[in-house]
Amino acid sequence: MSASYQPVLWNKFKKQYDFILWAAIILYLFIFTGLSVYLYPSQNINTTLIRAFGTLAIVLLHGILIIGPLSRISNKFLPILYNRRHLGVSMFLIAGTHSLLCILQFHANGNINPLLSIFTSNQHYDSFIYFPFQTLGFAALIILAVMAFTSHDFWLHFLGPKFWKLMHMLVYVAYGLIILHVALGIIQFEKSPILVGLLSSGLIVVASLHLWAGFKENKTSKINNTLDKDWSFVCCLSDIEENKAKMANVQNERVAIFKYDGKLSAVHNVCKHQMGPLGEGKIIDGCITCPWHGYQYRPEDGCAPAPFTEKLATYQLKLVGDKIYVNVSPLQEGTFVEPVLIPAPTSDSVTDQFFIGWANNRKNVFKVSRFSAFLAMLFIALIGIVLSSSQQKLSTFTIDYNNVQKIDGWLSIKPVPNLKIIDGRDEYGNPIFKTILLMDAFKFGADAVVKKVLDGDSIKYVTLTGYLSSNIKACSDTSSQECKDLCSQCITGTNNNQVMEIENGRYSIKATKAPVAALENNITNLGLQTLRGEIIDPKCYFGAMNPGQGKPHLSCAARCISGGIMPVLKFEVNKQKKYAVLVGLNGEKINSELLNYIGVPVEIKGNLSLMDNWGILKTDTKNNIHIVSKY
Repeated sequence: MSASYQPVLWNKFKKQYDFILWAAIILYLFIFTGLSVYLYPSQNINTTLIRAFGTLAIVLLHGILIIGPLSRISNKFLPILYNRRHLGVSMFLIAGTHSLLCILQFHANGNINPLLSIFTSNQHYDSFIYFPFQTLGFAALIILAVMAFTSHDFWLHFLGPKFWKLMHMLVYVAYGLIILHVALGIIQFEKSPILVGLLSSGLIVVASLHLWAGFKENKTSKINNTLDKDWSFVCCLSDIEENKAKMANVQNERVAIFKYDGKLSAVHNVCKHQMGPLGEGKIIDGCITCPWHGYQYRPEDGCAPAPFTEKLATYQLKLVGDKIYVNVSPLQEGTFVEPVLIPAPTSDSVTDQFFIGWANNRKNVFKVSRFSAFLAMLFIALIGIVLSSSQQKLSTFTIDYNNVQKIDGWLSIKPVPNLKIIDGRDEYGNPIFKTILLMDAFKFGADAVVKKVLDGDSIKYVTLTGYLSSNIKACSDTSSQECKDLCSQCITGTNNNQVMEIENGRYSIKATKAPVAALENNITNLGLQTLRGEIIDPKCYFGAMNPGQGKPHLSCAARCISGGIMPVLKFEVNKQKKYAVLVGLNGEKINSELLNYIGVPVEIKGNLSLMDNWGILKTDTKNNIHIVSKY
């Protein structure tokens, strides 16, 4: 207890506790990010950090939730319970970092406010499977923020113990929201059953420990019989250890009966500080001492020693032979009750260990703490290895923002902004053409920039400066099946699709002399087709934000497509990935009409054409596009 306000009451154990905590946090982040970079070199670093902080926050939250019931099942876990508020604040900082990275990656630099984007990018509020899971995470973060900012004793005193405790019970609401956030989000994208197993196991462990602790507490508080209507039997005198208590449930109120110095006294079981269980405490220096944070009360009147003013309700006791009875009617808080004298002194010896954060701690308590720290470090390392290595393999496309490239080609805006380049020559010496899709910086299309450069022309030969997507995967062994598969994909055009981000608007595009006569887009009509796949934004999918697919990427794709980047349908033909730019029946942009179909399985009917290495699918969004159950 402290007689004056201090932001943090530091002591040796608290410093050790926080040092171990943050050492474990740093160890986890180092293992997760390091292993992810090694195993998935094409994965965007922001994606890696988002996953690292997100998974760590969930691991810490599970730890926070199991500490309470563990300490009630066995007092050996009380050293871990101490300073749990620092663990909670640390967990909020980790979760807040995860959320901030998500907002910056998926919602920032778009055409609307990032916070508004969280709630409007995914509008499938009427669907459980496609529900906007990021809103659930945002709601959980608000709850965790309130708990973190009100964790100090100032707010406990200001709000009152009951309201403060009730408010902090919202952690279970936050936990439920986070479970749904993960189950409806990243797990739907990932394919490893390990992630589902870990999340389910965590939920089962948390629920089981709470049920076990509740059963144990309920069992110890049962009242066997009554002396009369005003007096209830608690236990036998021998059932209470010296300087310890027996807890009982009296008229739906928890009562702690203490045995000390040949006397018996009873007070309300709930500590005024954080509603801790006084009955699990101990008499130290003549005062009941709460096991949670060391708040003290005199057993005979329930008053905290000066200068403190907290008071507890007291109860009258009666000793009949070896049986202890308590009066069911509590007395006013702070009422003095003459302790019941025990006829013969007891010879009980204290064999258990009692832990308070600020008190002098015995060596074996620190042994428990060190052993727990070792187990925590080992667990955090293992869970970091398992979670990082269980991510699905990603595509090997990337956009190298450290390498500005200059490419010559024919600039056009039909059907979407693109640059046609000569990509080698055939056996007869004729040029082979390839089309590169163009987009502006951040989450915006390049229509306005290209229109200014064309200045009324339909096509113009230019030198364009920007950042080009590429496939970083290389064949170290040309005879390997993996390399043959990659080469086969190149032949079919799967890895021949590229996009380019213009470096500096129209100033990065300069007209130059064409090597051959001007040519229009060569489009081959393939007829009416019905295709199943997923609508993506090609900028992120082809490297800006790898992985740029699935439900977790839905929000970013919605921002990119609503910002003007061309929507593309990713589909398969004979197990080969293909890509078709989506436009209206007359070649018009249909971005805004497709926002509710991004990142979910869709079936689209339309006229398919081939423009070099890209497909062009003209469709009527009102009648020919539908969400389906699978790709």
